[in-house]
This record gives sequence, structure tokens and C-alpha cells, in this order.
Amino acid sequence: MSRNPARGDTPEERIEALLAERHRELETQAARFEESVQDLERREELLRDSRASLERLLRLGTSDLDSREGELAQLIQELTAREERLREAELELARRRGELGAVELKRAALERHEQALAEREEVIAAREAQLSGPASAMSFDSIGLALVPGSTYRLVDIDPATLGRGDTVIVEGEEHCVARIGSSPLPGDSRRCAYLLPAVSPSSGGSS
Repeated sequence: MSRNPARGDTPEERIEALLAERHRELETQAARFEESVQDLERREELLRDSRASLERLLRLGTSDLDSREGELAQLIQELTAREERLREAELELARRRGELGAVELKRAALERHEQALAEREEVIAAREAQLSGPASAMSFDSIGLALVPGSTYRLVDIDPATLGRGDTVIVEGEEHCVARIGSSPLPGDSRRCAYLLPAVSPSSGGSS
């Protein structure tokens, strides 16, 4: 029967062989453990670098966010101020429109009043022109009736004549002045009538 060469012949040799094999296993495990430690150290270093990079990015992001938040707050403040100014401008515009409407109403009323005054002025001017015009403009043909003054006024038929305001006429031997020409006071009488006043003699108009 042959002997197994992996085993020693003596217990000491077998123990040494076992110890050597165990030593090799421990060295292998130690090498693996060393590799694991080195790998962990590399991973820790990468983790520290990643964490540092992340912290830098976070700081930059936070700073950028703070800056943008400040800009946004300033923009909101500016927009609020602009909205307030716009609201005040709209209120001022509405107030001015109201004032303009009141002014337009007042102007329309004044224009109507001026138009009424102008019409009245035209009427008055026409009446003044009739009153202050030449006697020929107010004369009438064939005046055959006169209202003669006296103790009482009386209607007298006169010879038809062309008379006007300011003319003199002799009725019943007395001189009279034509005050105006008008319609006959008799109902249904279409004739024109001379309304007379006593003529003033030149001597009576002087001072004593």
C-alpha cells in the first residue's frame, strides 16, 4: 500500500503542513481584506469628493436661488408700485372725464344761453331799427283816420295822406305831431290810424 505524499509521516510534519496551509489561507484572506480596505478607502475618497462637489453645487445653487429670490421680490415690489401708479392714473383719468363732462354740459348750457341772448339781441335790434329808422320807412299811404288828443281822445276822419312818425298834420285847424302809425282801434276797421300828440311851438320850448 502506497503512502499519500500530501500527508507527513509524522504528526509534526502533518501539523507543519496544516499550519503552512492555514498560513497561506490567512495570507490570502489578508490580501483580500487589504484589497477590500483599499477599495473601501477609494470609495470613501470618492464619496468625500462627491460630497464636497455636491456641497459646492448646493452652495452655488443656494446662492443663485437667494439672488433670484431677491430679484423676484424686487420685481414684485416694482410691479406692485406700477399697479398702484396705474390705478391712481385711472382714477385721475375718470375724475378728469367727469370734470370734462361737467364742462361740456356747462358749455352747452352757455351756448344755448348765448344763442337765446343773440336771438333776443336780434329782435331788439330789429325793433330799434324800426323805431329809429327814417320816417319814410314807417310811413303809410292813405292814412285816413287819426286819434286826436284833447280833453278826451277822439277818432277823426282825415283826408287820406302819406304820414309817418314825426310828421305834422293839421286836424280841425290845430297842428299835431304824429307819434306813431298803427292799426285802427275800431273793431273790424282795416284802416291805418295816425296817433297824434299836440304840436310843441318853438316859443314854448325856450326858457323864460
